[in-house]
Amino acid sequence: MHLYDFEVLRDGAIVATERGVRLADARAAWPEVARLARRHNQPGGRIRVKDQTGRIVILTGVVSALRHATAALSPRDLPRAASL
Repeated sequence: MHLYDFEVLRDGAIVATERGVRLADARAAWPEVARLARRHNQPGGRIRVKDQTGRIVILTGVVSALRHATAALSPRDLPRAASL
């Protein structure tokens, strides 16, 4: 398990953080990125994920993260997605 820090950015400033999130690897960060994107859904927002060394492993826009999360759902999940 590795520790990751999640930051929500708006106009270059950090507006929300979650520190020390324990995950198996960086790929496991995407559900958390999607959750943060839903919570901070504003144009121009970005989400940055850093590993425990401070290296950026994910940097994405909020809108892109939401599109990715919606596209990744299987057809059986779509009714649930409509309520998100």
